[in-house]
Amino acid sequence: MLRKMVAPTIAVILIAIAVYVIKVSDTINLLQSFIPEKIAILKNVHMSGKEGEHTWEIVAKEGWTGRDRNTTTFEFIKDAEIKKNDRSFVKSLRARRLRISRNKDIDILKKADEEKNGEQYLGMLIDLNAISNKNKKRSFSPLTADSIKFNPDTKKALITGNVRMSKDQLLVSTEKITLDLDKSIATFESRSSFSREGSRLYANSAVALLDEDKIFMSGSIEVKQKNKTAVSETAIYDDRSRTIVLSSNVKAEIISLRNMLKEKSAKKIKGEETNKALRERTVVLCDNLQISTDNGDCRAYGSVHVMQKEKEAKSEEAIYQEKSEEIILTGKVYMKKKDSWVKANKVIV
Repeated sequence: MLRKMVAPTIAVILIAIAVYVIKVSDTINLLQSFIPEKIAILKNVHMSGKEGEHTWEIVAKEGWTGRDRNTTTFEFIKDAEIKKNDRSFVKSLRARRLRISRNKDIDILKKADEEKNGEQYLGMLIDLNAISNKNKKRSFSPLTADSIKFNPDTKKALITGNVRMSKDQLLVSTEKITLDLDKSIATFESRSSFSREGSRLYANSAVALLDEDKIFMSGSIEVKQKNKTAVSETAIYDDRSRTIVLSSNVKAEIISLRNMLKEKSAKKIKGEETNKALRERTVVLCDNLQISTDNGDCRAYGSVHVMQKEKEAKSEEAIYQEKSEEIILTGKVYMKKKDSWVKANKVIV
């Protein structure tokens, strides 16, 4: 009899325990749902902090800490500044959202993740000279992007999405830049455009050495200037000398030599054959091509080969000077017209 009563009793107790656990679990879930996503909500925030050699200051409309307390988020940034060794390298920062994580990652966003049609803005002034290891003068440049991630411990910043930046008169457009503050290097990890005074240069990737004011480019290089274009596999832009040097499979095309002449000079040319030649497309192959971004001067050197329909010329160097409107060929010069070749030490056109 006792055995018959014990079995049902144990079963009832187990069921009761199970029901209790379920009810407690529901209560825990219910309580969890009442915990807000945002805690420690702040209004009209003015906050500052320091991490090693970097200090930061933020002015925002509001801020809050997440439920997990791993991140603090600031909304509608009115102004922010980041300094390195008490020298500002980012100032006048405005953004839709700025988030600081426990691992010290600082994320600056153009838009809030959950918004589709909300306000979108992210802009700042950045002093690339402050990132350089050399003591350069202050020079702030405007920068806009979709997002920026910065960590003071790694001393690296990742800038992504519709990146637009200018330094002096050099305008840069790209999709992804990594800044290494320790090495003073900016790496362009997508096809980028570099423009300056009527010259535009495109490259698949590039590395800018901020200490040397040079940009090393590679992959489908293309340079465009008025009336002429050039392509190569590698190139170096020197911001100090304002020159671009193309190398490896260099090919340049001049649409019309006549368009490179001043109107007064063009009117002086009367010969029908010369005028016809000036209107034809000219192709130049060489080992290296140096182009000035301050003027239209060009210098081709190393196995220079100039072609125009039935005419050809070969030399070790060819220089075009826009001011004098001269093309000077030097070093083992050969000129061909139809089947005839003429050799000279120097030719001036």
